[in-house]
Amino acid sequence: MADLEEDCWLSMQEICRYFGVGRDTVYKWINGHDMPAERMGRLWKFKKDAVDAWVKAGGATGGPKRISGSILNAQRYSMSFTTGSLFHGESVTLATLFLELNDWKTVREKVLSDNLLQARTLNTSKRVCSEIISRLKMLDRREIDLLVHGNTQEQGYLLWIAVCRRYRFIGEFAVEVVRERYLSLQNDLSAEEFDSFFNKKSEWHPELENIRPATRIKLRQVLFKILREAELLTADNTLNAAMPSPRLLAAIAPDRRDSIAFFPVFETDSV
Repeated sequence: MADLEEDCWLSMQEICRYFGVGRDTVYKWINGHDMPAERMGRLWKFKKDAVDAWVKAGGATGGPKRISGSILNAQRYSMSFTTGSLFHGESVTLATLFLELNDWKTVREKVLSDNLLQARTLNTSKRVCSEIISRLKMLDRREIDLLVHGNTQEQGYLLWIAVCRRYRFIGEFAVEVVRERYLSLQNDLSAEEFDSFFNKKSEWHPELENIRPATRIKLRQVLFKILREAELLTADNTLNAAMPSPRLLAAIAPDRRDSIAFFPVFETDSV
């Protein structure tokens, strides 16, 4: 968009493309960081020169810098989610133990000593246990309680939330690709969508450039598998509209309600 006039007005779709972010990020900037924007009826409009000046002044979260029309975030992505999948049953088992023992270190010791994950080797058990605990630590006590006592769908949704909070790359993919496609009434999710997102993020996350093609394919396969196991994606890569239950919505703390944006739902669906 380098050929745009400085004083031109951009639509919501254009401003998202300009910065390489999703609608929810832009809404946060408007509401929480005084991003210059004008409401025209039901539509938001953005003056390009005003937005550029706002970015240069460090207006967005974390004081980002402008590089080639994108937001550079210095925080590195963790991309270690090639281990396993959603770990639905295993996660419920560990969460149940946590409610009894109230200490993740003790949970880990119990899991390894009794081989509760039924792994073939101790190293595998350690790796999987560490991965599951790192995700469950992203949930607060009320969410863990619902994970243990909720129904299968609520459990799957909570584990998806945990994965998105644990891995910022997945969380941003959920908001900027999965939910955006749903909002745009595009219900398919292809490998090309992942690759396009990956390439876009690589422009300001150099750590992604060092990932080998085979590992990149593995990351995509695991992510799509997790989406299917959370019942958010069908076998033929069609998005399933999420239906968060009142119990799930009540379990999420008010200051973490933005987690609903990880799901393919309209704004009114999550109220």
